Amino acid sequence: MSKKKGKTKKSGMEKRRQDKRHRKMVKRKKLMNHRSPTQITSPHQLEKLLKTLPNLAFDPMLLDLYLDEETMKELIEEGLEEPQILSRLLTPEFLKELEGRLEDVEDSAVPQSPKALLAKASRHQLQNSEEIPYLSNPLLFAFFLKTRAKAEGNPMKLADLPNAIREFEERNSEWIAEASENPELLKNEVEEDVETQVEDTGQEPFPEDLMQELEKEYENLPQQRADRMREDLELFLEDFSPSTKFDQWTTSMIDDFFMKWFVEHANPTDEDKQSMRETMLHFLQFMRERKILAEDFSPKSLL
Repeated sequence: MSKKKGKTKKSGMEKRRQDKRHRKMVKRKKLMNHRSPTQITSPHQLEKLLKTLPNLAFDPMLLDLYLDEETMKELIEEGLEEPQILSRLLTPEFLKELEGRLEDVEDSAVPQSPKALLAKASRHQLQNSEEIPYLSNPLLFAFFLKTRAKAEGNPMKLADLPNAIREFEERNSEWIAEASENPELLKNEVEEDVETQVEDTGQEPFPEDLMQELEKEYENLPQQRADRMREDLELFLEDFSPSTKFDQWTTSMIDDFFMKWFVEHANPTDEDKQSMRETMLHFLQFMRERKILAEDFSPKSLL
């Protein structure tokens, strides 16, 4: 089945993530509203704070996040400059995941604390990095170095990071300065590659006539349930992206989606899992009634 590279997460996951983040933020504020965070009152304090920015790559919420190791190995073998390699590894998928996790870091930290300020500053840079592609954010250098160390079989520790960052900037100072004057040197080709790959897949969208019939059924449901089922189904059809050759569908494919893919990509709560189960049962029943799937098409994971 086709999985579209570079595709950003859809609203089903985003909405649930935002809901969980909001609940966590409310709980945290109730527990911490009596604490006064450290105030940044001078340029010296700000400069000192910004020097710790790369450390966020080792925050518990970001510790398991890496760039693509295999692609990094291939690009290193091609002999590309480190900034070029970094630029090519900053895929839309990685940047979207990083931005979401930084928002989680910011929301889980004490408001206006150093960690919250650093996470907010990094998100702002990611959202406004069109002029000079990511060269002003040492946090991304940290992810590059952390990933390279892991790819080379020598996992990096936080204590190793300051020297590694300094050496990286020294090695690439001239190249980075030149690229700052001419951002085209670091133009990320990933988006163009992704567009080509999506075009080449030939993946057909879910038939419009079936979607219209399904929508009519949703209109007869309570609004909240209908909205949730739409989000769940969008996650299955667009993000998981099964083939629209329905005769190739198997119960094991549905099991793989519900038991593995959904858990890995959506980080669902028990409520999310129950909602997805109900959505998939309804959808498969819809498909069986129209003889698109066999009458005995019944994945074990949904029973």
